[in-house]
Amino acid sequence: MRLFFSNAFMGGMVLAGSFLFPLQAVGQDRTMTVTLQNPGNTILQQSPVEIAGIEGYRSARVTVDGKEVPSQLDDLDGDGGADHLFFLADMKAKGQNKATIALWRKAMPDTRKAMSDTNVKRTFADILLRNSKVKAKNKHDIYLSEFASLRGTNPFPVIHQHGAVLESEITAYRFYCSPRQSVDIYGKRKRQLELHDTEFYPDSVQLAAGYGDDVLAVRDGVGVGALNGWDGKQPVGFTDCDSRRQRIVANGPLRSIVEITDLNWKPTPDAEPRTLTTRYTMIAGHRDCEVVVNVSVPKGFKLSEQICATPYFIGITHIKGQQSWTDGHGLLANWGTDYPVTGKDTLSHKKETVGLAVSIPRANILKEIHTQYDDGYLVSIPDDHLVYHISFCSDKEEQGYHSADQWFSALKAWKAKEASLRPLKAGNAKDASRL
Repeated sequence: MRLFFSNAFMGGMVLAGSFLFPLQAVGQDRTMTVTLQNPGNTILQQSPVEIAGIEGYRSARVTVDGKEVPSQLDDLDGDGGADHLFFLADMKAKGQNKATIALWRKAMPDTRKAMSDTNVKRTFADILLRNSKVKAKNKHDIYLSEFASLRGTNPFPVIHQHGAVLESEITAYRFYCSPRQSVDIYGKRKRQLELHDTEFYPDSVQLAAGYGDDVLAVRDGVGVGALNGWDGKQPVGFTDCDSRRQRIVANGPLRSIVEITDLNWKPTPDAEPRTLTTRYTMIAGHRDCEVVVNVSVPKGFKLSEQICATPYFIGITHIKGQQSWTDGHGLLANWGTDYPVTGKDTLSHKKETVGLAVSIPRANILKEIHTQYDDGYLVSIPDDHLVYHISFCSDKEEQGYHSADQWFSALKAWKAKEASLRPLKAGNAKDASRL
């Protein structure tokens, strides 16, 4: 069993450790205890804890220092059974907490009245197919867990919202099902889940009630941090591939995950094919997405030097009249105001002010790039694996940032906090008893 700790992007998102714990023979209900230690001088709030290797269990309960906390079991490998346990923990600086984890082969025994605060949904993801009988843009009702488009086909007109969507209480994203796979954003006034109700297209009643809306016109750019290919002059989409798939890997309550797969993509006609799998993870109480990219080849083949040397582009879309900022070490941000729509739609929309950001490990950056539509980085993925983060803020947020200075200062504070964090530690792990 592997245990992972991390703290959130806008509060210091780092993978702090991986530890192994024995779990006795699968097939019996179990409890285990883990001591969580924070050796740093930074308070950790809503810090994600993930335990892998939970195969063979259908329900779980987590208590930290005797108090039950929300948790969820996820099936990350898609085999139909849970394999990861996820929960959030608050930790004082130099603090220590004991987590007790109970695992059941079947449904959780009803030994106590369910606690409402452990069941609150705080993240959401979905994919919608357009229903030709539905006229209202926020009433489509054909939900998909995944879809794949074959070479030469275009699902953009029939997938409602134009792709999968993902949200926490603070921010929301959508991932276009086009070859560019641009990332669009939805700004909120209030901290609440909205996309199930608005489907990215709030009506006048919802807007009057304080719901959010689309706040960025992606146009021909990458949006907020989408991974693209690179043709030597500009970003390019993943056009030459056998299929493009979007899949909902997890759907709350604490985290939701959208996966995009480009099967056997070839950046040039004579290039070797490789498959790109990109996962966007949204965590409750966070405004950012963690992005994990894996590059793979079919069994029987190896990642060649050509594949490992392939350059990619990751960036953020220009905003009219933008102010830009970078820390010089992989964090790039902007702030600006423009219409979130194009053409005649500008007559019925007001301009929106937003801040965008992308944070990429310095070791993967080849050089900074500025194109007609985007600012970003040319990056490499030499070890078939890349983790980076995307984020944004909207001026319409009641509890947000309302100037470029505020936005850039928040990002600076995150970087300073990230640099001061030391790895969390876990100890005294015990596979305690049968239940």
